[in-house]
Amino acid sequence: MKTSAFGIFVLSIFLLACSNSRKNNPFELEETKIYNLTGKKINYPQLMTPRRLNVVGDYLIVSERSRISLDYPLIHVFKKNPLSYLFPKGITGFGPLEIPDATLVEPGFSDSTFTVYSSMSKKFTDFSLNDSSRLGISEYKQPEGLFGMYSMFHSSDTSVIGIMANDPNRLVEFSTTNGNRIAGYGNWEKIPDTNHLIDYSDPDINYHMGEINKGRFKSNRKLGLFVKANSHRDRIEIFHHDTKTFVIVEGPRLEVPDFKINYSKGNSAVVFDHDYPFGFGDVSITEKYIFALYSGFTTEYMLKTNEIAKTIYVLTHTGEVIGRFNLDISVVDTVVDQELGKIFGITTDEDPGIAVFDIPEKFLN
Repeated sequence: MKTSAFGIFVLSIFLLACSNSRKNNPFELEETKIYNLTGKKINYPQLMTPRRLNVVGDYLIVSERSRISLDYPLIHVFKKNPLSYLFPKGITGFGPLEIPDATLVEPGFSDSTFTVYSSMSKKFTDFSLNDSSRLGISEYKQPEGLFGMYSMFHSSDTSVIGIMANDPNRLVEFSTTNGNRIAGYGNWEKIPDTNHLIDYSDPDINYHMGEINKGRFKSNRKLGLFVKANSHRDRIEIFHHDTKTFVIVEGPRLEVPDFKINYSKGNSAVVFDHDYPFGFGDVSITEKYIFALYSGFTTEYMLKTNEIAKTIYVLTHTGEVIGRFNLDISVVDTVVDQELGKIFGITTDEDPGIAVFDIPEKFLN
């Protein structure tokens, strides 16, 4: 009788632990919150090797990889509704108002412009949406103080927020007029159960933490939201600029991926297990929600199938996971328009185009 009672006690503790584990993973959703979406792919002969997709007002901005012929434009402008090709932008080069690459794209400070950041030339270049000229209309050089920042978006017309390659803060804000540091936001915290992998006294610890937590960084300047969706460690970091606070959402995998830090000739690098599936690949921030594109595929699987990501998680601005979309077409970059009720994505097949999905009605209100 005692043995039976003890067994029941142990079983109840185990079930309670499992229940708490499920409860603590916000990405484990009820079936009623999971939706299967069927997309429609549209091909455009103008697209060569599209890399990124961004939204600026009523327009979609598609940027190409930099390794294309110098004769081809780096940027393409589309009308969202109805979806249609308008004109190319960007002359490849390092001359005035030219761009050698289009690392990041964001809305300009007028309704008729968008801004391109080139990591190769360290320049911000504005382009007009009112004409078909491929040259930019204005530009300014990234101040020297920002040279360690590899991903950034404007927080105002005189400042940017972004990620430094080696910094104690998750995000930093700099003045674009004089290059001075305005503030740093969020300190790196120790990762549980990794003391045997990470030397927290290493002078390069900030670089290592940045690499472990590396991901896709996006912003919505109008809402004051800056979001990073991590590509290795499953985590979404939501920064509210108005309150200077972070919301951290862990999952869907709660464990830290296997990695090691290699040292060679005074340099170091964080190396992840190639068999560990990738996490988040992109994020889109709308008036009400955050749509995070998730992979879950290994490098080997991607190479064999050309599938990169087919899952989108829906979160509120406060980090509550409220839905999951299963896509029937693999995409690598996304834009969400709640007013139109559409998700746009760059497809990952051999002839990439733009896939369009209808958003479930529940997420349109």
